[in-house]
Amino acid sequence: MIYLKKGNLLISNYTLVNDLEFNRSVILLTRNDSEGSIGFVINKKSTYKICDLDNEYKDIEAKIYYGGPVSVDTIHFIHKKNSFVTGSEKITNKIYWGKDFNEIIKLIRQNKVEINDVKFFIGYSGWEHEQLERELDENSWLVLKKYNSNDIFKTQDELWKNKLISFGEKYKLWANSPENPNYN
Repeated sequence: MIYLKKGNLLISNYTLVNDLEFNRSVILLTRNDSEGSIGFVINKKSTYKICDLDNEYKDIEAKIYYGGPVSVDTIHFIHKKNSFVTGSEKITNKIYWGKDFNEIIKLIRQNKVEINDVKFFIGYSGWEHEQLERELDENSWLVLKKYNSNDIFKTQDELWKNKLISFGEKYKLWANSPENPNYN
């Protein structure tokens, strides 16, 4: 059995090819405890930016990513600058889960935090207690425990492909296949 902890990356396996939400997803796990698991899809950009949310944010050009199918009417964020952002939860030594949206906007405007050091999400991915473990047993996800934290904040169209290939040659064919294999 694989031991999951916050900070792990979940890489969707080929078994999720027909899952519109999670096909070719890379998820940063931000919580895994007796209540369940929470994470954010880090590699799927939405069509929105923070400036699209309200005129109040018209000066903030940060992209918003699709964090997952749960509570898609909410905005979440992760960041690199824990010393500036109060109330943040440590995910890894270099990644923090921020809780106060207005504070991070204020810090960006004050140039204390760069937009590239923050990633915003619409919604999140969530699992009930032991649901994610069952999905791991079904080979829906691969777990990556070591990675470059800078990869989390970069916009990378091939992040899923690169992380999948890091698990070995047997994944190379799948990683290079069309998004919908029926089109092949």
